[in-house]
Amino acid sequence: MSSRIVVASALVALAGVASADSVFQIDINGLTARASGAFSESFTGTLSVFSSPANPDLDGDAEILDVLVDGVNQNTGGASFGNFFFEMDLTFSNGSLNAGLVTVKVDENGSENTYTAMVSPTGGSSILEIGPDTFLIGGLTFDGMFADAAGTFLGVDITPWGSRQPVPGRFSQIEFSPDANFEDRDTDVDVFVLVPMPGAAAMAGLGLLGLGVRRRR
Repeated sequence: MSSRIVVASALVALAGVASADSVFQIDINGLTARASGAFSESFTGTLSVFSSPANPDLDGDAEILDVLVDGVNQNTGGASFGNFFFEMDLTFSNGSLNAGLVTVKVDENGSENTYTAMVSPTGGSSILEIGPDTFLIGGLTFDGMFADAAGTFLGVDITPWGSRQPVPGRFSQIEFSPDANFEDRDTDVDVFVLVPMPGAAAMAGLGLLGLGVRRRR
């Protein structure tokens, strides 16, 4: 069975778990993604996705578009390049995620707020080819932590998540179209932070659902 059929079937079967409450979402666009070698659905190596505050010529268009809670925009005004930091390192073996780390930092009136999470290993492919040399990537996270558990993130109260730390989550919307240097300088990522839900199946469903959604433009 092809990976497309597997993912499509999972989306239908697990659509009912996509409506979990208390979902904190960070919508980030214009990042740079770089693979350690030729990329495919069976990729083995490292994929790094990042903003580059030290090098505006490389990635000066990166921005946090907004923060959403349960799918509703919080109208934060987002964060422009230089006012936030993003880094995600993902290691793959034959298309399956082995490990990874996500870090998001924002400058709030001179005070830095940080969210970090570990990326969960997967038992199947986390890479879906959706077009010629274009791939969609998603996965689950664990041990999610806000540095200021009772504070804010871009002005949005994070207490519902911070009070339950460490928290699970996921990431999606990574559409990667590598050039000859295995790089894409216009990559989007959505990072989701969840209040813990009962049942591993619900978390697995949320992760697979991330693969089935194309990025917004």
